Amino acid sequence: MVEPFEGKALVRPGGRVEPLDLAPGERRTLAVERSEDALLVGLQGTLVLRFWGRSLRLGPGKTVRLRPGRLDLEAPEGGRALWVVLGLAQSRLAQDHEALLALLEALPSPEAAFALSRKLRDHIALEEALYYPTLSPGKRRERLLEHRILLELLEELGAALREGRTVQGVVERLKTAFLAHSEAELRA
Repeated sequence: MVEPFEGKALVRPGGRVEPLDLAPGERRTLAVERSEDALLVGLQGTLVLRFWGRSLRLGPGKTVRLRPGRLDLEAPEGGRALWVVLGLAQSRLAQDHEALLALLEALPSPEAAFALSRKLRDHIALEEALYYPTLSPGKRRERLLEHRILLELLEELGAALREGRTVQGVVERLKTAFLAHSEAELRA
């Protein structure tokens, strides 16, 4: 769960950086989701990491890599650390899926279709770059196929709107495909 980090093999891009200032005796729980990795850099003071009944001391200038799971960070005499999370959290995917579903509900207006198209393409690019490297090859193929189907339905929706045809059937197929994709992705 915790290993020394020597500047090699960063798993994936993306994520966030957060400075942690701990008062003397303060304890903080850190969580790394399954689709993430994290680095913890000691900046000041001696920090103690507790996980699975073990403990590790982290001094200034030392960096450790944290695998998915929960651990406690303590600063007996106070300290500072830098918390770097790599990857894409499931909560972020869920928020994006909710926003896309809200746009799907606003269809068939042309403005909603344009916003949905842009947001869905951005979301797909984000998933393929940050989340998909964490999946097995089989699951990755399934998700890529789902993305291709969603993009084809989006193109069909755009064509129907441009030509003035009824879009109710396309919208229903798009909603069904998106809900199936969302369920499979958030359950994975």
